[in-house]
Parts: sequence; C-alpha cells; structure tokens
Amino acid sequence: MAKEAGEKFHVFMSHKHDDHLVAMAVKKVLEDLSSRIECFVSGSDISAGTDWNVEIRAQLLKSHLLILLFTEPSRNWDWCLYEAGLFTSLGMTDEHAVVCLYRPHAGSPRPLSNLQGVPVEAEAVQRFLNDLCKETWRITNQWRLGALVPRVSNLAIEAAAAGIIQAFPDGGREDLTYHPCHRIVLDLRAIEDLGARIPDAALVIADESATSTYTLSLFNLAHGRRARTWGEMAAAASDGDADTTWRSDLDQCFAAALNEQLFSPTKTTMQLWDPWHHHRRGYRAILYQIVREGGRRVGADAIPTASGRPLQVTIVLDPVLTKADD
Repeated sequence: MAKEAGEKFHVFMSHKHDDHLVAMAVKKVLEDLSSRIECFVSGSDISAGTDWNVEIRAQLLKSHLLILLFTEPSRNWDWCLYEAGLFTSLGMTDEHAVVCLYRPHAGSPRPLSNLQGVPVEAEAVQRFLNDLCKETWRITNQWRLGALVPRVSNLAIEAAAAGIIQAFPDGGREDLTYHPCHRIVLDLRAIEDLGARIPDAALVIADESATSTYTLSLFNLAHGRRARTWGEMAAAASDGDADTTWRSDLDQCFAAALNEQLFSPTKTTMQLWDPWHHHRRGYRAILYQIVREGGRRVGADAIPTASGRPLQVTIVLDPVLTKADD
C-alpha cells in the first residue's frame, strides 16, 4: 500500500465499551505527541447512520497500528480479539502491528501472546512510546516514512507514559464473572402464551454478561441499536436452509424442561460464521437454564409447570470442531 509523504500515522484503538474514557485518554496522549498521529476510537468517531461494519473495516484497512486496551482479563474480550484478528487478516501479518496494553499482574490475552505486549508500567510504556516516536518502523513495518518524532524529548515521553498509566484502570479486587462460551440469554417476561417452543418474540438480552456482541456477530446481528429477537437469530442461523432440525430438537428440550422432565442435549447442529477463524462452523444449541417466577402458573391456556412461569432462558452454543479449526 503506497504511503504519501506527510501522511497521518493511523492508530485503531480497540477497547470495550466500558473503557471508552480510557481509550479517549490514550488517544489524546498519542495525538499530543505528534500532529501526524491520528487515532480512531469507535463509539466517538463513527457518525450516526453510518454502516458500522463497513466503517470499522475501512478504518482497519488504513491503520498502521492497532492498540488493544486489555484492562481486565475476567471480562469477555471476544469482540476486541475479533478486531485484532480482522486487522491482521486484511494484509500481510508481518506488515500489521498489534500492540496490547495490559495491567502488569494480569498478562495479555493468550491469542495475542505472540504479538507485542506492553505492561502498563513506567519503563515499558516509555520504551514503547520512544520506539513509536523515534524508531516507528520497529512498531509496524507498514510505516515507511521514517521516525514520527525523531527529536522527542525524554520529558515528553515520561509525561505521555504517565498519562497512559493514570488513565488505565487499576482493576480493583471486585469479583468478576468470566463466561468461557457463547451464551444466548432470552427474556420471556413479555410472552403470555409460551406454547411448547421457544417463542420467536423472545427478546435477546444483549449484554457482555448475557448475549455478547461477539456471539451476536456469529449471526451477523451485532450491529444496530434495536433489540433482537430469538426469531431473528433462528432465521439467521437457518439462512435459507430448509433443515431446521436443530431448532425442533431445541424446542423439544425446552418443552421437556418446562415440565421438569429429563432430556438429552441436542446432537444436531446449526451453521454460523466464525469471524475469528474466518469460516462457517457447526454449533450445537444446548438448553442450559430456565429462570422461573416464584409462584405457580397453571391454566387452560398455559403449559402446566411445577415451579412458576418461565422468565428467562439461556442457550449455550457448543462448537463442533472441524479440520478447518486445526
């Protein structure tokens, strides 16, 4: 990719929604080092009405460096890792640089263990900023226009490093829950007539502790502001395929669970797009949990249940390994 003299050095800042203020602070620190540095922070730099997926891909294509702000390992980082994987897949891997800023005692995410990691402590951050300014080609081979700030002072480097360290959260000691699998959590509270199947109108609870953005991306439903429904997810999984055996099997499990009957997990699979491995793969949809209200609800128009009306259902997606995953 040809680079013009005086071109901006583009940095893509990958971060979780909760760390938006951290990303903005790091953006300011880097852009204050040089007017040639331009950082993209999703959530601030995408205009309303813009196709989010197209804009993210366009920004990754023109970026020289991706910085991942890895603030807390117990969170779900699938989407940020997807951005990093997409970034490296858009060109030759050795011409794209991914730098992970992480808290020293936490370590960097395993999928990025072979890439550049910078613990957020004075010496390491100063070394990274010094290389970025004076030996930019060591940070990314795609930049071929020499040092960004060859005469940057030590005081400026020290101040910039201090700004990043101050902005980075210390993480605290609160307990966090890590969910090591794809989960679909559905809200059934507004559904009066459940019938014997998971209703199409059940709303997807979109949250990193419930149905994560990365899980929604498997169905190509990660973008947009309105709430998604189970019917939309099932339709996206079918994608015109007449064989919806997986859903029939899942509904049988749901009906059995409502009556507190034992059942075996489904063996049939749905085909979803795996953005990290860049191919379609099979997943088994397994009914994991049903949350009920406290009182009993038995009537002529409702399935008799021993423990009250269902309020929420959780489905786990179990990946089926193939040769493409090796």
